[in-house]
Amino acid sequence: MSSETPLESVTSAPATSGMSALRPRLSYVSYHVADRERAVAFYVGVLGMKEQARLELGNGVHEIVLGYADAPGAALILMWDEKRTEPYRLGDGFSRLIVRVSDVDRAMQELAKHDVVVVKEATDTGSLRYSLIKDPDGYVVEFLQFKR
Repeated sequence: MSSETPLESVTSAPATSGMSALRPRLSYVSYHVADRERAVAFYVGVLGMKEQARLELGNGVHEIVLGYADAPGAALILMWDEKRTEPYRLGDGFSRLIVRVSDVDRAMQELAKHDVVVVKEATDTGSLRYSLIKDPDGYVVEFLQFKR
């Protein structure tokens, strides 16, 4: 019988076996939004992302891929269903999108120019500094700074 905890046995698995052999990487987070142009205006106009692609998935469903120029391979997908009339319910299991920045306080000063809803003012916790805001659909966005 092994004395390893389940987490230790998972983290010590050889890199050439199981899913690790497939070289998995996190790439995208996807949000369903009520108004795609309002969402694009926020993520591009306020948060500074760039639009990378617009896709028609059929049956009235659309995707818009957004990301930062200096972070290739990581993006936010905004999904919009033209037939949906009621707002999305976020539920209590969703947490937040996290955007790493070099200066949380400066990021919050910039965001204040756009009257964003602040959920948590800039706060220190150990070697991290963070702040939370909400996007127009109510999703929480965290700005995270690693302090030196």
